[in-house]
Amino acid sequence: MKKGLVFGICLLLVFWLVPHPEHAKSMKSYRITPQTEPIDPVLRSYSTYNAKTKNHYTLRSYLERIEKEGGGTLVLSKGTYLSPLRVGIPSNTTIILENGVILKKTNETGTSKIQATTSIFDFVPPSVLRLHTTVGKYGGSKNIKIIGQGNAQIDLNHFPRGSAFAIAHNENLYLGGITIRNQYGSHAIELDATKTALIENMHFVDAKMLAGTGPNESINLDTPDPITKGFQWKWSAQDRTPNHDITIRNNRFTHINVAVGTHQYSQDRPHTAVRILNNVIDGTKDHAISMMNWSQPVVQNNTIRNVRRADGKAIAILGRGIVGGSIKQNRLEHADRAIQFQPHVNYGFKPIYNRFTDKEKLSFRQNEVNEVGVDQVVLFSKLGTFSAETSERFNFVP
Repeated sequence: MKKGLVFGICLLLVFWLVPHPEHAKSMKSYRITPQTEPIDPVLRSYSTYNAKTKNHYTLRSYLERIEKEGGGTLVLSKGTYLSPLRVGIPSNTTIILENGVILKKTNETGTSKIQATTSIFDFVPPSVLRLHTTVGKYGGSKNIKIIGQGNAQIDLNHFPRGSAFAIAHNENLYLGGITIRNQYGSHAIELDATKTALIENMHFVDAKMLAGTGPNESINLDTPDPITKGFQWKWSAQDRTPNHDITIRNNRFTHINVAVGTHQYSQDRPHTAVRILNNVIDGTKDHAISMMNWSQPVVQNNTIRNVRRADGKAIAILGRGIVGGSIKQNRLEHADRAIQFQPHVNYGFKPIYNRFTDKEKLSFRQNEVNEVGVDQVVLFSKLGTFSAETSERFNFVP
């Protein structure tokens, strides 16, 4: 009796654990061109469907179909796609931009019924956008890949505060192989509340600052915070979730504002395990890498050059409220200042201070500098005071 019972239980477990044919089907792949119409005929009947919104509704319809199917791949064939309105990306989705694809941010919708939005892709399920609900923590879209091939481009077209990607509350992301150009204010990539992301082999080129909108990083790491308004998309729960396990490597930044950084923080919510590796940053209008409230960052093997500002205070690598980490083996040249750390405070939160061991401080000397105005590692210790008496200074190792 006991042997028969055990055998029956084993068969039951096999039945549940071995995938059935209907569950083992591979996810579908779809291909579109700029001429493709929405897969959902209902969208084609919308009064807002016209030549200027057609590409938007086509992208939306296929991504909604992929969400219903639990995931899939969307391939964009060569051509120019107009993007006046955001689209959501569901979990388990791969989007491939083939060689010759240009996604162009546009302001015109062809109708007074809807206004253009700032972002192109929102990393949130389309159903959340459609139903006007919210997501929080790392509970949004997961397992997303956006892959550019050849000369695939996103042209932000100098759209004020335009963003290629609005990312928050996500897990396990990949972005690679895309040129993002003509950023004007805001951030090319807004990266918030995300766990495990890899951004590589991207090229950010020709960004301009927009007065009154902050440093305008190409890649901005922030928290969705109702006080700081670090992430203003309405589908976020605004729960101050920080980033964790972010790798930014092998990218190029050319004639931009700030390459990677954070310029405000949520109290007691540091970004952790951020790695900035093997990037080339050439020509910034402000600091090149600007870290704030980061714990254990790794900034290594980057080439940073031509970091200049009218007041002579542009810094190649700036840290505010940094705890530990490794910042070494970078090449810094033609910059106002090399590496600087300082305390900071914003929005009435408690101040954040830099905390390093003596070994970590000495390791910061292991960077190569050439034609830099302040060619030292400078650590200021007192909030709002920048003097020799409140600083430690280390020369770089020849």
